[in-house]
Amino acid sequence: MSRGKYIVIEGPEGVGKTTQIQLLAGRLQKAGLPIRLLREPDSQSDLTARAIRHLTQDPRYPMNTRTEVLLYNAARSQSLDVIRKSVEQGIICLVDRNYLTTLAIQYYGRGDVPDYNTINTIIQFAVGGKEPDLCIVMDAAPEVLKKRATERGSGERFDNLDESFLERVRNGYLWEAKQRGLPVVTATEDAKTVSDTIWRLVTNELASRKPSSALSEVQTRTTAQGLSVDQGERNENSENSQNSAASKSPEPENGQSYLRKNSAGNFEITDNGKEYLRRAVTSVDDNVYAFTNELSPVTIAAAMARLSRRGDDMRITLLDEFAESNGKDEALLKRVITAYGDDSVQQLAGLHVVVEKASNLLTKKIEWGRLASYLEQSTRYIYYDKKDDQGNYKYHIPDGLSESLNKEYRLHMDRIFGLYSDMVHRLTDYVREHSSVPEAERDVAFNGATRAQACDAIRPVLPVATTSTVGIFASGQALESLIMHLQSDQTAEAQNTGDKLLQAARKIAPALFERADKPDRGGALVAYRSTTHNNVKHLADKLLPGNRGQSNDEPVSLVDVWPRNELDLVADMLYEHSTMSLSDINKTVTGMLYEEKHGIMQAYFGERLNRRQRPGRALEKAHYSWDLVCDYGIFRDLQRHRIVDDLQWQMLTPRYGYEVPELVDQAGLTDQFEECFEISLKLHSIMEQAGNTYEAQYATLLGHKMRWKITYNARQAFHFHELRTSPQGHPGYRKLVQQMHNKVAEVHPTIAEAMKFVNQGEDPELSRLAAERYTQYKLSQEG
Repeated sequence: MSRGKYIVIEGPEGVGKTTQIQLLAGRLQKAGLPIRLLREPDSQSDLTARAIRHLTQDPRYPMNTRTEVLLYNAARSQSLDVIRKSVEQGIICLVDRNYLTTLAIQYYGRGDVPDYNTINTIIQFAVGGKEPDLCIVMDAAPEVLKKRATERGSGERFDNLDESFLERVRNGYLWEAKQRGLPVVTATEDAKTVSDTIWRLVTNELASRKPSSALSEVQTRTTAQGLSVDQGERNENSENSQNSAASKSPEPENGQSYLRKNSAGNFEITDNGKEYLRRAVTSVDDNVYAFTNELSPVTIAAAMARLSRRGDDMRITLLDEFAESNGKDEALLKRVITAYGDDSVQQLAGLHVVVEKASNLLTKKIEWGRLASYLEQSTRYIYYDKKDDQGNYKYHIPDGLSESLNKEYRLHMDRIFGLYSDMVHRLTDYVREHSSVPEAERDVAFNGATRAQACDAIRPVLPVATTSTVGIFASGQALESLIMHLQSDQTAEAQNTGDKLLQAARKIAPALFERADKPDRGGALVAYRSTTHNNVKHLADKLLPGNRGQSNDEPVSLVDVWPRNELDLVADMLYEHSTMSLSDINKTVTGMLYEEKHGIMQAYFGERLNRRQRPGRALEKAHYSWDLVCDYGIFRDLQRHRIVDDLQWQMLTPRYGYEVPELVDQAGLTDQFEECFEISLKLHSIMEQAGNTYEAQYATLLGHKMRWKITYNARQAFHFHELRTSPQGHPGYRKLVQQMHNKVAEVHPTIAEAMKFVNQGEDPELSRLAAERYTQYKLSQEG
């Protein structure tokens, strides 16, 4: 992977650094280069650096120069680590300021630290040898700087100082630039002229890359502005040569051809080819067939990608181009990917991957994507009471904790898991002792049902740090998207998992993941996601008031519904059965009587015999948007629904409270149950005070309430409401979804009534037992 660049624009306040960085960024983006905008020392991607900068720039907090120097360089050390990682990923970091600002202001401007060597030693310690590839110093006269700062109306205290101070700062920049051999750009001309000067300096620096780098490719694009005619002809000739090559029948190792030409000039499959196909596909002759395990998934995907460019039977294409490669010829696969697009091939190749020891915080980030399948170990059926060979319970310890905080974290977690282990066994015994099921009927199904009932009630005390195994099946494209989503996350656990998933995927299908971390592909996307997340977070922190506890809102709020009148869907229900435009159908429907519209809706719903019989896609036009407050355990079950929109959740906190299940109270376990939440709150506070804001989420429990929102269509509502109110479901999410269904019934009564398999009651013990018995029955039939 090509290395990126660390480019700094320096100069006094008011010189136009921000404007020029934006112009430079635009030019680089137009050239197709991955960039990242940063301000040093307050990188948007590092919370610690940003918090320090806010402190130093707030006039409410006066401080002497020594304090400023130390704080700025503490932030600088954090920021440079972010820059280093981005450059290693091939990203061009455009940075507003670096350590020259500290020298210019704190040493030359204020002069409160008279010893240049001392302040420079502090700076060098923070920098750690990470110097920019290019540092451009912008210059303007003090009166110009003062005028621009005044017009801008900035609240930073540096803008409010006199011209003599600005003159000293300016001279400091110029002296340092001269001593270090840095280019100086006069900033008093118009912005376009200044931008052109900076662009020449930057392109000269970028040209120092090796010719094979992504940068040299982009430089070609910036001068040619797209493919030349010759290049287009070369692509066409390449395609023709591939088709020409396809006319040559391959020679297998035994010397007998798989294909031959008939008298009409078309391919025929030889007996040898048919023998190969019998191993590779389920039918040699039928129009419908499937691939067997004879071929690798990547070979199958690459062969299928040829469908768009070749008119032969797929089996002929397979024999002609892929039979002898079958996952061995990486060059052939790369050719197909290059010629027909890796996105197409990625959509057709599926991979199974597993993530072990994933925290519950990570599992939700993994399962965020729609276009993949996931399965994880369930806290509803498994006891989390066992320790591993090293004597540790199943919980994740986040990176970045100090030694003392790490120790504190382990002590609190061990205490919570110890209480959980005691309670879950005591409650299992209690449920069995107080069950109404006769002794003669207490079989394997009974033990499973009562165990699940106890797990349901006690799982709220499990921390979000609790680890489990997650299985993933995804297309190459979906897996690549997941990888980049994790790499752009704020937690080290997610970032590390994204990196490891990429390593594992490349061992199975390297050709499909070749661009996953290239600067102009994965690197740019990771930088984009991370930067936009942190920019919006910064604005939210600045503009929105904080809320440290439960608001007065209802736990289930239907905040938006469309259409307001469910009868507006009638035209869409009739559309596929008509030859009229949708507009004309709407006009006709408007003149219908209510009974006629209602009758059409009833016919569209039909006579449903079970919850898997769902009405048609006209219902996908209607949408319901929810703002929900429920415990994390409920959220983790409902979040797994894939066909939803607008799924977002807020950071986890213990301050929305929790509820004690009735069964826990009946069993006399309330004190121990509540003790777990007290321990969690204490640990969360300790971690927040230590500055580990994101990591503090691991200290919350599955029973802590959280806020999240979701939007789904009316057709998904049939699946969502009927599945999640089924008797064997968790009582927590059953109650929540029942409330959601009732609110839908208030606005769309006909649609809600058609959801006839929504369950509003039933005894959870007997329902779960019935489900367990049915499972045992199916297993016995298999035997």
